[in-house]
Amino acid sequence: MTEIGVVLPTRVGLGAVPPDTLLEIAEAVDRTDGWSHIWVTDSIISLPFYDSTVLLAAAAARTSRVRLGVACQASLGLRHPLIAAQQWANLDALSGGRMTLIACPGEATGPTRVKELRAFGMSHAEKVRQMEETIEFLRTVSRGGSVSFAGRHFSIDDLELAPAFVQQPFPIWMTGNPPEDASEELVARVLSRVARLGDGWLTFAVTPEVLAARTDTLSGLRVSAGRSPDGEFPVVVFLNVNVNPVGEQAVTDATAAWRRQSTRNVSSDDLKKVAAIGSPEEVADFIGRLSDAGATAIAVNLLSSDHRTQLDMISEYLLPLVA
Repeated sequence: MTEIGVVLPTRVGLGAVPPDTLLEIAEAVDRTDGWSHIWVTDSIISLPFYDSTVLLAAAAARTSRVRLGVACQASLGLRHPLIAAQQWANLDALSGGRMTLIACPGEATGPTRVKELRAFGMSHAEKVRQMEETIEFLRTVSRGGSVSFAGRHFSIDDLELAPAFVQQPFPIWMTGNPPEDASEELVARVLSRVARLGDGWLTFAVTPEVLAARTDTLSGLRVSAGRSPDGEFPVVVFLNVNVNPVGEQAVTDATAAWRRQSTRNVSSDDLKKVAAIGSPEEVADFIGRLSDAGATAIAVNLLSSDHRTQLDMISEYLLPLVA
């Protein structure tokens, strides 16, 4: 069965969802059968989001059942490895072992991204290398006990975190999302990092056909990287969703919400190719095709002008169909 989770609408600024509503959404998801996890987004300067670790701590305090995580932590390569380890060990302890970290290198271009890199005195390549080293360190220290680590960017002797990670080792997944028209060489290069570093994979804006092809590619790359293809390997699709018993109302609301939050102007038809928008039956069919293509979980992004009402729509009309 494909698990269904929700991405909290964590953008701050004009039109932002108030903090109390964010946590009300988290509580509603936690008490509603059919929801499996809650995700937050992440940035420091590049995008206007609440800090991911702070919001996860708040969500951990207001929930008890669902898994919690960041999808994805583009700032991991900017954070000092020891601070990152302490933050995630604390989050894992506070949540009773319900955390998942999804790491990603983030975008390399754009004025706000350049500003962020300049503030940390890094190039994008240096940020990616530090992200990879931090992942290695987190895996090492999460196994518990006294740890010594010697890396290119960071070294430490005889470290024993307190509190320790509850999950040993801690689950760290990777994002990899080449454009739909990317060459086979580019797809292999991007997914090779997922195969080498990830305990799971997050992708977004993919059709079921593209997902199926890339799942096959990733399976082969995992074998080449010496990773067992037979072990559990979650595949999560970050999916824009709008459900309404009157399908056309879902399309109208989703398109308006997209145009408010994105500089890319797309038609309703183009949006529906990579989003699940429409009647409950239409959305359930799209999710079913993603599941058949290899998705083990869906991270639902509430593409609506009214996030709280849309959550209730999904809970009432869609979850019984996909469960």
